Amino acid sequence: MKIIAVCGLGVGSSVIAKMNIESILAEEGRDDIDVDTVDLGSVRSAPADIYVTTNELYDEFPEDLKIQTIVLTNFVDKNHIKENIDPKIDEIQKK
Repeated sequence: MKIIAVCGLGVGSSVIAKMNIESILAEEGRDDIDVDTVDLGSVRSAPADIYVTTNELYDEFPEDLKIQTIVLTNFVDKNHIKENIDPKIDEIQKK
């Protein structure tokens, strides 16, 4: 499984999100999930099972990717990230 954190330039908030997502996944023993970052302009060239972004950037996302996109209001709050990302991971893994 692949998760991509998306921000405006792909090097700021998405890196913070990536580090926190990786920390959560490590705590949960989910070592089969790869996490990466990308800028919004390159999101189409970065295939993933789940995209993670902010509300501001979600409006700019390609329509066909929105179904697999999680909108986070805080890339630092690990509880917030966990509450939003775990159900989506579980949903995909059940398929």
